[in-house]
Amino acid sequence: MEHLKIKPHHTILVLNSSYIPINFTSWKRAVVLILKQKVQVISERVVRLVNYIKVPMNMASRDRPTKTAVYKRDNNTCQYCGSKSKLTLDHVIPRSKGGEDTWDNLVVACSSCNIKKSDKLLEHTSMKLIRKPRAPWNKITFELMNSKVSEWEQFTY
Repeated sequence: MEHLKIKPHHTILVLNSSYIPINFTSWKRAVVLILKQKVQVISERVVRLVNYIKVPMNMASRDRPTKTAVYKRDNNTCQYCGSKSKLTLDHVIPRSKGGEDTWDNLVVACSSCNIKKSDKLLEHTSMKLIRKPRAPWNKITFELMNSKVSEWEQFTY
């Protein structure tokens, strides 16, 4: 197993040849892919496909996000101050100003920041977003963002 450089009994992240995360697989399946020369080993927990595979866009990322999905995307953290308590959802562009319930417009905010921002646009406040909201690339994005595997951190957005 030493020469294959794969960590036994662990989940392995599979990247497309473009380094975009596309799947998770078992360590056994990863070894088979290595032996068949279908993947290249990046690290003990990451492999990369040799040939590019076209992956259909995830339908869920185009739909309206659920409250749970936004919380998960934002790692249960206020996107203005970093707090992890008394969390709510905030519309970056307030509904009163035409903002919609979209991935790009919803963020997790603590109740203090939500009240402070009120129905103002960000440019009319002294507040800034920690990370710009956007739709997840695919279903794996959620798993990577909440993962504690240090080798996977560089593949999150």
